[in-house]
Amino acid sequence: MNDRDIEDILNKSDFDFSGNEDDNDYLPPEVVRALHQSDDSEEDEEENLTEAEPGRSAPLFWRTKEMRCRGPDIADDELVAQGTSEMNILYCFFEYLGTEFWEMVAEQSNIYSAQKRDLKSLKTNSIEIIHFAGMQLLMGTLKYPQGKLYWTRDLCVPIIRDTMPRDRFFELRNYLHFVDLNCPDTNDKLWKIRPIINPILKKCHSLPRSKHMSIDEQMIPFAGRCEYRQYVPSKPNPLGLKNFVLAARDGIVLDFEIYVGKDTISPEIMKNLGLGGGIVQTLCRTIESSCVLYTDRFFTSLKLAEHLIANNNQIFLTGTVMTNRIGPVSTKLKPDKELQRGAWDEKVRNDDNICIVKWKDTKAVTLLSTCTGGEPATTCQRWCKVRKEKIDVTQPAVVKTYNTCMGGIDLCDRLIAYYRSSMRTKKWTVRTFCHFLDLVVVNCWLMYMRCCKVENVESKHKLGLLQYRLNLAKALMKYDGGRVDPNFMRPGSRSQSSPGPSAVSNSKITDVGCDEPPAKKNRAVVPHPLPETRLDNVGHLPRFIDSKNASKCRHPTCSSKCRTMCVKCHVFLCILKNNCFESYHSNKNFGPH
Repeated sequence: MNDRDIEDILNKSDFDFSGNEDDNDYLPPEVVRALHQSDDSEEDEEENLTEAEPGRSAPLFWRTKEMRCRGPDIADDELVAQGTSEMNILYCFFEYLGTEFWEMVAEQSNIYSAQKRDLKSLKTNSIEIIHFAGMQLLMGTLKYPQGKLYWTRDLCVPIIRDTMPRDRFFELRNYLHFVDLNCPDTNDKLWKIRPIINPILKKCHSLPRSKHMSIDEQMIPFAGRCEYRQYVPSKPNPLGLKNFVLAARDGIVLDFEIYVGKDTISPEIMKNLGLGGGIVQTLCRTIESSCVLYTDRFFTSLKLAEHLIANNNQIFLTGTVMTNRIGPVSTKLKPDKELQRGAWDEKVRNDDNICIVKWKDTKAVTLLSTCTGGEPATTCQRWCKVRKEKIDVTQPAVVKTYNTCMGGIDLCDRLIAYYRSSMRTKKWTVRTFCHFLDLVVVNCWLMYMRCCKVENVESKHKLGLLQYRLNLAKALMKYDGGRVDPNFMRPGSRSQSSPGPSAVSNSKITDVGCDEPPAKKNRAVVPHPLPETRLDNVGHLPRFIDSKNASKCRHPTCSSKCRTMCVKCHVFLCILKNNCFESYHSNKNFGPH
């Protein structure tokens, strides 16, 4: 017997071992009965055979069997906090956007304003830009319909009015910039916002990774002109920039990638895995081995599952999948009409690496997993239209795991949407800055909640997102450039309690870990009275105000200064030379300015 004869015998033996007769020896009895009920089980298996992949000695095919569960257990997945320094609100915020970032923003804003206003610079600094950011956070929380209302006499917010004059705030907003337009980076489509992205990404990459993470889309709302703007009708804010996010189960953002078209990922990855698979591979750059990724049908595919197992140190994948991405096995799954509510059909590849589960709830859904199958099954509550009550519906283990771990990005989006920083602007760079400002606040608060859990802080001493955001906004508006002590704010201290509404404007800044800066004295902008009041000819009497500095006359055509004020309208008006007092209360041809 020569070598060729031995090789023929071995090849013939390998093929025989893959026959259906040997498979039945270890399949569950109910599965064996189902196989025998088919017209021709041997013929059915041959239809499931696929061509052998390069480097494999045997072809791959699918069986009706249970998936052997593997990978990390959700019960053992602890959401780790970085340290007790995350309890300090201001310190945690500056970990994402430090003083170097704010100095850069001030410098670039000065350069941009000088370019647009004939060398007339804003003359701003990092502290003023930090105050501006704090005002944006507070405005996003209070949500007045117009920005100028925060400075009106009737509706003004004292802490906003005292931090910065109205015209100065809008001037900073108009000339806010992050890069020098004369030095573009043609190789980076996001070069205008790269100074914002880089420090936040650096901090996100340093956050502790859990064993169960999800990847999904996030929208940065923007309706203006931008070549990267997308329309996703399924999102609450369908128009804007698309941001692919990697997040933990509790919503903390760990990594992200903004979509900029076909250049978002390399052509080689796009050819092998497509856009969705390429995004997943990109966001896996900071993930360790033996963890589970959860994705939706946009990302999940058979090629991606094989790639993550083979090339990325055993990263498991679980997600909903489209049937045109799983190959011939889609034709072997039971049709929707044959599945009752709560029933499922499960197929496992012969290498036990990939499982396909089709489950029928109200509608059928198909899931792909490399770590979890249908067993052990659980039940869930669903509404029954016929019985008019909730009933128990059986669901596979992979469905329960997916629903438990997939909602991290949606949770983050919901928290951002509660108090989104609204800034009316046509610049996509400024809108992106506001979005990431909100994202940083949410990340800080979620890490703060982790720290509270580690330190066993009582619920009554924990700050909710609203109070946390208000405290951070106030801390930024009163920041004077001093060093922030990371160990000042401790769990369970007096500063952890939730103060009343007056705390936003009256409480000390030491509650958030820095010194009280000297209060600024800015004059309040007094609005003009309504025409009905100005022209009623009742009670309009002049009063001399003995003040050190004269005030500008409020008559629209006068620029003089005076010390006489109308006791009813509360506006300063000239009464001697120009007699603006009489004209102001009798002329109907001009309105208040």
